[in-house]
Amino acid sequence: MAYGTYEQLWDVSHEYLEKHVAFVNSLTSLMLERARQLRSQLFSAESTKRDTFVEDFEAAHDKLQSMGKSLQIVVNDWKRLFADQCSVLDTKPAQNPLPADTYFSFGFIAPTLDYHAGQKVQLLVTYIPSPADGTFYALDDSRKDVIRNSLTILQQMPKELLTKAPPAGAVFAVYLDNVWHRAICNMPAAGSGTAELYLLDMGETLAYSDHLPKAKLPSDLCQLPAYAIKCKVSFTAAALPLSLYYSVSCSVVAVENDTLIVEHAEPSREEYAISRDTLTVEELQEMDEMPLSTSNPMKAVLGYVPKDDDRLCKHYDPETKRCFKGSNCRLRHAPKDPDGWTLDKDTVTVSVPARMEVPQTNTYIQLLPTCVVDVDQFYAHIIGNERNDKDYEQLMAEMNDPETVANFKPFKLMPSLGELVIAKYDGIWYRATVCDVFDDMVNVFYFDYGNTATVGSSEVRRWEDRFKYLPYQAACCRIANIQRIKPCHLEAIDQLYKSILDKPMKALVM
Repeated sequence: MAYGTYEQLWDVSHEYLEKHVAFVNSLTSLMLERARQLRSQLFSAESTKRDTFVEDFEAAHDKLQSMGKSLQIVVNDWKRLFADQCSVLDTKPAQNPLPADTYFSFGFIAPTLDYHAGQKVQLLVTYIPSPADGTFYALDDSRKDVIRNSLTILQQMPKELLTKAPPAGAVFAVYLDNVWHRAICNMPAAGSGTAELYLLDMGETLAYSDHLPKAKLPSDLCQLPAYAIKCKVSFTAAALPLSLYYSVSCSVVAVENDTLIVEHAEPSREEYAISRDTLTVEELQEMDEMPLSTSNPMKAVLGYVPKDDDRLCKHYDPETKRCFKGSNCRLRHAPKDPDGWTLDKDTVTVSVPARMEVPQTNTYIQLLPTCVVDVDQFYAHIIGNERNDKDYEQLMAEMNDPETVANFKPFKLMPSLGELVIAKYDGIWYRATVCDVFDDMVNVFYFDYGNTATVGSSEVRRWEDRFKYLPYQAACCRIANIQRIKPCHLEAIDQLYKSILDKPMKALVM
């Protein structure tokens, strides 16, 4: 039976048991109750069958054992089915630490070390032996596509599991930390029975355990050279900044037997489309005009400090759109902007979630016009709702309280189109939304009154969500029985302005 079939059978059986757990519990309760009855019959004080006690005990004991065997038979059947075919893959036996001075001999196809002195190479650290003496194991980052394809095949291929370790020198697969690895057992010296594992693609040596899940490998994967390269820092070079699973830039010093002697090499800086060489004289002068007290050029020029280096994964691969850590990586998988722009985003509020109750058609409402837009269009407050009117008065009082105004946050950069802001009009702060942005001016729409105005950047403040609990107060109204004679008829607009603005009126909703 194929491994996948066993896996499917296991899932179906698990689902069956899960659905019938109540039946299993009931059966167990009945068996326990029967065991208590047998005990009562044998050992109760009223029992007078003392002369036949041995026979009765043996009969009752046989019944008790038969009940246990009825369940044990099922367990044994499953054991026979699975014991020789699969292992518990989630088992992670603790690995015994290896003596630091122990040397193990392994026979395998060594990694290809076709490097020359002075060559720059990017290495991905996979294992750092203890104690740290400058030796480490790493993968060549330039071969990451080949390595990824081989290891992907290893994870996805069907496995023929092994019950015992293969002979020394045979490459096989071992399951560690939820990943299948290529491994090989050591060839112990005469008189030594110590068995160890060497992970060909990680460089780590581990104590062998019979409980480790093992599987056969096809010949094509066995014939591939090991990917883990043994590296050592040159004694004449400074210490490398080694961290597990981090990439380091190195320069090859020499190749000695199976070891790559390296030294640290500073990575080349990324060239962006925008630099000092691409800026004009005027732009350079503007950029260099920073106060002497400025300690962070990014904050001085941009108004904030970009966080791309902290949030973006440095191991991101654009082709696979992920990194080698897979789902374990908590950083953002996205490429840097080729022109050097930051990917940081600032969340802004663009709407008020509260909505005004829409009046029904063919009903009369009371309006207080606040702004005339055209001959047939104006904005107005719907009056008559005492609760809403009182809440809006309270909101305006809180928004213009001197202590509240002092805590309003100014904009470090110009606001975005459609962003909600707090804007001043005739010395009073109102709720507004941004319609247009100029060099140092902002055109805003006061959605509680319906009028627009262009104000200076010093007269707008960042929006605060505590002011969004009330809906827009200005309702856009259109007069049904008026027709314009010509567009932007200023005389007619002025006449309507004088007739209805700030004057309560009764209107029929059409």
